[in-house]
Amino acid sequence: MSKIKTLILLASSSLVLAGCSTMKVAPLTTGSADSYTQHEQTNGVVVGIRPITDKREIEDMFKVNLLDKGLLPILVVVENQSASDSFIIAKDKVYVLNEAIGTNNSSQQRGKVTSGAGEGMANAGGVMVALGGFALPLAIIGMPIEFTGMQKASNASVIEFNLADKEFYSWTLGPGEKAQGFVYFQFPKNSPPSGSYHVVAEVRNPATGETTTFDFPANLTLPK
Repeated sequence: MSKIKTLILLASSSLVLAGCSTMKVAPLTTGSADSYTQHEQTNGVVVGIRPITDKREIEDMFKVNLLDKGLLPILVVVENQSASDSFIIAKDKVYVLNEAIGTNNSSQQRGKVTSGAGEGMANAGGVMVALGGFALPLAIIGMPIEFTGMQKASNASVIEFNLADKEFYSWTLGPGEKAQGFVYFQFPKNSPPSGSYHVVAEVRNPATGETTTFDFPANLTLPK
């Protein structure tokens, strides 16, 4: 696990402990990568994905309606089933492509996936989230999110911790190891995604330098 993630979670948990929040969140639990409807197995690696578009499920998991904030969470599960090889999957190598634009790996054609905890914390001053008069650094994403209502600062820190805890980070997977987490696809709040997209994950074997690309057609249209 990334050292950056560890620092983020420690910082976020200190905020949680400082408050008297009654909000509770559950740790992320997932099945095996091949248990998801959309999964692929290549060169000893299995990748499974699951976009979450149901508003109630998102609110139960994240304690906030991310769709209203212009974010769509996509679960990514990666397993190394090789007996001897290790593999690297970087979080910036998991991205969304709009089929109408094209499906090559040009950065201009990639859908925006939020920048993640490390980049959020690295910005001087940080990205801020306003919650009923309180302002807290939002570590998980590279965009401001405004929460409506008079939520307590302690609840805000729980939400922040929950998002960071469930984010997909860069991993080096040894034989038999598994990585899991969400990438947060950003879209204009007044223009939800529609049409055909692809969720792409690139996995590299550091010993050979070979990169394997997993490409999943994905319908990210939100239910009305």
